[in-house]
Parts: sequence; C-alpha cells; structure tokens
Amino acid sequence: MLTIVLFDLDQTLLRTGGAGVLAMNRAFQELFGIADALADIPYAGRTDPSIFRQALLQHGIDGDFPQLLAHFKERYVWHLERTLWETQGQVLPGIPELLAALGQRPQVALGLATGNFREGARLKLRRYGLEGHFPQGAYGDDAEDRAELVALAARRAAQGREPDRVLVVGDTPLDIAAAQACRFTPVGVATGYYSQEELRQAGAALVFPDLGDWQGALSLLLAAAGTAP
Repeated sequence: MLTIVLFDLDQTLLRTGGAGVLAMNRAFQELFGIADALADIPYAGRTDPSIFRQALLQHGIDGDFPQLLAHFKERYVWHLERTLWETQGQVLPGIPELLAALGQRPQVALGLATGNFREGARLKLRRYGLEGHFPQGAYGDDAEDRAELVALAARRAAQGREPDRVLVVGDTPLDIAAAQACRFTPVGVATGYYSQEELRQAGAALVFPDLGDWQGALSLLLAAAGTAP
C-alpha cells in the first residue's frame, strides 16, 4: 500500500514574510521599469508563471512569453536569494515534526506541489531548514496550470509505483480544486488567507486550523489514506 502526501509550500509549510513578492517586484522593475508591479495581482495559490503572465497583461507588456519568463525567473531568483534574508519568516507550527513522522513511514511518499519556480522553492526550503524532506516534487517551471502540476508531483513521488491514495495539503481553494481535478483527496490548512470554513466550502475532505497538533494531524491523515496510524 502506498500513500502519497503532497504539500504546497507558501503559507502551508512556511511563511517568508513577503520575500517572494518583494523579489518579484524588484525583478519586474529591473526588467520593465515598473515599481510595485504586483500590487493589485492576487497570488495566493497561483503558479509563478501565471502571476507573471497577469502582471504582463495588466501593464500592457507584449513579447515572447517563454523568453520573457526566462529572463524574469533568472532575475527573480537572484533577488529572492537576498530578500529571504531581509524579511522575517517562519516555519509553520508542527511542520518539521509532521514531515519527519510521515517520512519515517515506509508506506508514505512525500512530495512538493508548489507554484514556485523550482529554484525559488529550493531557496525557501533551504532558508527555513526544510530542504531534506522532499526528494520529489513539481514546480511552476513544470506547469502553469496547478492541476497539471499536482498530477506531475504525484507521478514523480510514486516513482513508478501505483499509489492507493494521494493527499494534497494546501492553504487555498486553488490547492483544493487542483486535488479534485486529479481525483485526489484535498486537505485544507487555514494558515494562509482562507478560513477553515472557506476551505471546507471549497471541498476539502479534512481541514486543520494549523498543523501544530502534528500527532493528531498525522493520525487523521493516515486514517484518510486508509493507513494504520
């Protein structure tokens, strides 16, 4: 029996204190001369390429999107490596303990399903000491659509095996919708911008205020996966 547990990154595993948005704004200004370009753009639960695409549209910038995206990603990662040390973030409650406990289960495979660019995710995980928990994952570089990204993360985490259940843990309705599109089990955690009730209404099968009670969360996650605690 194999259970895959996929985690979103921002506001689910950790908070960066706005380092990502700050780095994006700096990169956008450097490339296009527009300050605070992301001010009116919603970004919770979205992939980095989709955020960048909307910023281009909002500011009337045309061009070859893959080429523009490549330039933006390069400058964003450069800035992010610095802004992560300018802002004060935190690992969210219970996360290190829960990841360690899940990682010790031979019937559980962990994966990362994040809209961050791969290198941006790596920098964030390294900054907050979580880099060793996710040998497999899918990123904004892999797919602009979140459901495609989640499906790819599950395939990579499975490593050729057939999972019995895939759980997708995230803090936004977009995480839940992506899980539903893949026919995976959506798990909401209200550590971002959405309440428990909003996540429940979006269709989460399980909802946590946070994962501070990691032992209780572990039992519920394993039960949802049909795995003995």
